[in-house]
Amino acid sequence: EEGANPADYIYFYEIPEEISDEWSVKEETKKAYDKVGDTASLPGNVLKAAWIMFHLGYREEDFKAAGPDVYNFQGVGNPHLHANIQKGETVLDVGSGLGIDSMIACHATGPEGLVIGIDISERETKHALKRARERGLNAHFMVGDMENMADKIPDNSIDVVISNGAFCLAPNKEKAFRELFRVLKPGGRISVCTTTTQQGNLEPGVSWPLCMKMFIAKDELAPLCKKIGFENILVDDSNSTMSLEMPEEVLEQSNPGRSKVHVGGKDFEHLEDYDMDKICARVCISACKPC
Repeated sequence: EEGANPADYIYFYEIPEEISDEWSVKEETKKAYDKVGDTASLPGNVLKAAWIMFHLGYREEDFKAAGPDVYNFQGVGNPHLHANIQKGETVLDVGSGLGIDSMIACHATGPEGLVIGIDISERETKHALKRARERGLNAHFMVGDMENMADKIPDNSIDVVISNGAFCLAPNKEKAFRELFRVLKPGGRISVCTTTTQQGNLEPGVSWPLCMKMFIAKDELAPLCKKIGFENILVDDSNSTMSLEMPEEVLEQSNPGRSKVHVGGKDFEHLEDYDMDKICARVCISACKPC
């Protein structure tokens, strides 16, 4: 049943197995999320979104800030728990998707602040920008590659970076984290939610979704950030489980006309026998750029 398997929300992403080079992975990712953007304006399941968000630690205040767009929530965690966004700050949402975390950040930074969203999907970005303008939010969205934002975001210009799930599919994790370091002001901070493997290697001889092959090992995150120059590094795995059960009455309200990316498939039915909590973990990594 939809929602009974963590794959519905966390790790299933059907990129063809033959797609392996970085450019092709990004193109397939863009195409998949563009399809989601095409149907983002259709009504969605608000109750399901609330169920997921509260499970991830979002507050009622956050839910209200997302407002009528809440059913377009996308993510694997809650970057706001460690972002500590202050009034007047400039926030960058990397992999902003349909803009829900950006809308929540707008509420935190207030009208005197600014939220910038960047995403590889043109159609999701277009939808997020349209909704931000219609709601009068202090947010701007642009299409871009998280591994190369030099033509979009200047050096030393951002107070805090948030990201919710985009790093799962970043082919080059080091390049992506170096870009975060570059755009941050001295003393700026990051709060990045991503899915990792519990150990470095997946079991050989098993057919894994390509996105899982792209997950970074949990114990590699902190050393990578330290190598780049971040300080006060914390990898929070306190809410890392991959599974989430939902009542049938919640799932019944889903709109079948809306496109989804994170869905299961027959090619991966064999993974139902695995304990994904032993293989993967959702984490939030926070760190600061030295002053």
